[in-house]
Amino acid sequence: GLECAQKLANAFGITTIFSAATNDADLRTYSEVDKKGALTLRVVAAIHLGDPLHDSMLPRIRELRKRFAGPRVRPAAVKLFTDGVIESRTAALLAPYLDRQGDSGTPVYDPGALKDLAVALDREGLQIHVHAIGDRAIRMTLDAFAYARARNGAHDARHSITHLQLIDPDDVRRFRDLGVTANFQALWANGDEYLTRLTEPALGARRSRWLYPIASVVRSGAVVSGGSDWSVSSLNPLDAIETGITHRPPGDTMQPPWNPAERVDLPTMLAMYTINAAHANHMERETGSIEVGKFADLIVLERNLFEMPPEEIHKVRVLRTLLEGKTVFTQ
Repeated sequence: GLECAQKLANAFGITTIFSAATNDADLRTYSEVDKKGALTLRVVAAIHLGDPLHDSMLPRIRELRKRFAGPRVRPAAVKLFTDGVIESRTAALLAPYLDRQGDSGTPVYDPGALKDLAVALDREGLQIHVHAIGDRAIRMTLDAFAYARARNGAHDARHSITHLQLIDPDDVRRFRDLGVTANFQALWANGDEYLTRLTEPALGARRSRWLYPIASVVRSGAVVSGGSDWSVSSLNPLDAIETGITHRPPGDTMQPPWNPAERVDLPTMLAMYTINAAHANHMERETGSIEVGKFADLIVLERNLFEMPPEEIHKVRVLRTLLEGKTVFTQ
């Protein structure tokens, strides 16, 4: 499975992955392939031992980090789920779903328990990577990060929240203020039937304006990175880069842009998949940009993305991928 996955990633120009929910077997596989010198990408792994996670499991996390760390494998983070998804009405919201009287979803964690857990994980020097979809789950997570900072002191933690489907506007600036990375899947901001038939009717127009507010978070000055959530959706960064610009499904030129106020430009989307992602992984001094002294993590594209219509970006092929100057994929 890893052999197939890394070939696919390299073919899409990917040199580093964030393995967002990594179990023992995954870590063992990454480690064994790394020891053989056959790992053709770097792996930053978020250990996931289930939710709700208790601080009694910290010794197990310490043991996994120590046992499986290697030259290209960094078990640096822990993954938590704080809610479900809006489409199945399991995301935790600040106000009820319009089609579920009085039901605003139930978070996975009690707010106090999440705060205490964040303090314990942060004290261990672990990055905390949190699935949060609904505005209540996102606020709870930001509150937990703020609490950990107050208890442990401010340091370069770079905790992150992923998916971020519905952010309350009052919380947008908190990402920058707390040094939290906002990890979006821009491919999902495309106006498909999940949004128009399942999501927006449950929220109404006022709240739906704050679905996937990538541009707003970027303007706040926060670090915003791009992710795929593969294998849930496409692993190809170019699909998401195009969609983040157009807010339409890749290749669609007829559909009006969905939620156009939250579109971003090409340089922003490229940064989300390069230097910003490297920063999120504490790797911006090693990779993420083409500079003297950094690893030669490079790709060659068949076309210049700045000299073509954005609706064609998804068609562009990667001709060559290099990891530390060594070709790991070529057409």
